[in-house]
Amino acid sequence: MNNRILKLDPLTANKIAAGEVVDRPASVVKELVENAIDAKSTSIVVEIREGGKTFIRVTDNGSGIDEADIALAFERHATSKLRNIDDLNTILSLGFRGEALASISSVSQIELITKTDSQDSGTALELHSGRIISSNRIGTTRGTTFIIKNLFYNTPARLKFMKSDSTETAYINDVVSRLAMAHPNIAIRFINNNNIVFSTSGNGNVIHNIVSIYGKELAKNIYHFEKNHEKIVLHGFVAKPSFHRGNRQLQSFFINGRYIKSLLLQSCVEEAYRTLLPINKYPICFLYLTMPPELVDVNIHPTKLEIKFSNEEILKSFITRCIKEALYRQNLIPEVSLQTTKPKEKLSNIVIEVLPSVNRNHPEREKKYEPKLKDMKDKFPIVTNNKVEQNDIIPMVHEEQVVFKTSVAPTPVVTTNDNINQNSLVNDINISQIRIIGQLFHTYLVGEYNEALYLIDQHAAHERVIFEWMLNKFRSRSVMIQHLLVPTVVELTFAEWSAVMDNIDLLIQFGFEVEDFGQHTVLIRSVPMILGEPEAKGFFQEIVDHLINDHTAVTDYKIDKLIAMACKEAIKAKDKLDVTEMNELLKRLEALENPYTCPHGRPIIISMTKYEIEKKFKRV
Repeated sequence: MNNRILKLDPLTANKIAAGEVVDRPASVVKELVENAIDAKSTSIVVEIREGGKTFIRVTDNGSGIDEADIALAFERHATSKLRNIDDLNTILSLGFRGEALASISSVSQIELITKTDSQDSGTALELHSGRIISSNRIGTTRGTTFIIKNLFYNTPARLKFMKSDSTETAYINDVVSRLAMAHPNIAIRFINNNNIVFSTSGNGNVIHNIVSIYGKELAKNIYHFEKNHEKIVLHGFVAKPSFHRGNRQLQSFFINGRYIKSLLLQSCVEEAYRTLLPINKYPICFLYLTMPPELVDVNIHPTKLEIKFSNEEILKSFITRCIKEALYRQNLIPEVSLQTTKPKEKLSNIVIEVLPSVNRNHPEREKKYEPKLKDMKDKFPIVTNNKVEQNDIIPMVHEEQVVFKTSVAPTPVVTTNDNINQNSLVNDINISQIRIIGQLFHTYLVGEYNEALYLIDQHAAHERVIFEWMLNKFRSRSVMIQHLLVPTVVELTFAEWSAVMDNIDLLIQFGFEVEDFGQHTVLIRSVPMILGEPEAKGFFQEIVDHLINDHTAVTDYKIDKLIAMACKEAIKAKDKLDVTEMNELLKRLEALENPYTCPHGRPIIISMTKYEIEKKFKRV
């Protein structure tokens, strides 16, 4: 029979098991650096090439591997970290399963050089696919060096799923950064393609590590606190609420020197920062917990990133309270820098009042604002693809009116009556035919047409107008940009810098001219005209945050960001408009493909028929 149960040979079993421990170059780096840390190293150097796919070298000055143990070290379930099941309750080492070296060696070519204090010379070992090719004595210093070549060369199916070199490098940088942050008393250097990415001093100062890895700007905005609760010690480094990110990339949690992922600790942080951050913004923090090993279970998954705590509710309350106290002890009022630059003109004013074509029926107002418009164009030259652009700087409606056919509308006017006959009455209109009779709460335009009452959300309407104008600009690659007299310097993490360098063309589409300035810093030489310099820097950071989180949904992200920009620049609720401005807004609205919902999907127009109103007054 062909379906008899057979025991897999060790090589096949190790290749299958390697998928749990080694899924990409970053996993290899993590396991090797953790082994170096467990070997009591005080200095570790990580060097990679081509995203770690062809070359990884990890060198440490730790205790080394005894000559008698070298061959056994590459056997599955061989470890020096524990002896029996009871040891799991007190485990403090980062590794203990005895799977890493067996898994790595089964899918790569390995060179190992190691020496202990008790040996006169070291050992050089070479393995291919887990099989020893050669073993020699060699002169070397104490410690261990692993060289991993051609990862997944014998498992091409896995190799196909590797991402670009820069993406894999970013994953490795994230791993090495977090291990360096977890162990500030160890000097760790990360080298990529012969360039030093970062180097920590090993002096035990977490702030110094933050400077080396993430930059001085973040370090200047960090609060430190230390708290105790029974046997638990918490060291926290939390950023000011004004210094945040669009993702959780800069949230790191450490338990007894081990970097972990924890929804519990994540919820503690976000609960403490609740109401202090804008929507969809995330805090930056580094939390170090020290506790007896019996209070935490690290043996959940082979990667040892997921853990379980005992007494989770007590721990959650303690951590949340500590972070809140640390934050509220500080001055949370943002500092305002006095600038001599003139405040940016409100877009609502420009759209409705400034442009001559908008007020072509009111020559006296056109004459009034013509000098202002000329002054703005002289002061802020518009450049598109390095050519002077003579187009208007804000949304314009074509001279010919585009009449929207409501029969093909993707979203009909929302009415308060479900009766089909009444619906057909109010939908068979051109929006510009609505007669404006006033403004309600300085928020809604009130109009009437064909025995129906209409309420138009002025903010949602203007948001849709700006959104479609901006979307057309992006699709036609004609985003108007403003060259900065003094370039803006932006300090980034290595992962952020890599994302920027990989997406220069995309950033140009957004209106950002960016160039490398060295040491993970970039210069922004131009910004989108509609934003201006201060807002553009924040928008630039949001784009970078997204590029790190999602390397695929670029098109969708463009639309999301346009929505955000449109919302920011649109007429706000409580903005008082005159009748001319209201009518112009309706004209622009009617020219759109979809004038019925804002980019977020909220309704722009709602209506109530005369019949429905008279029912409320008991007239019918």
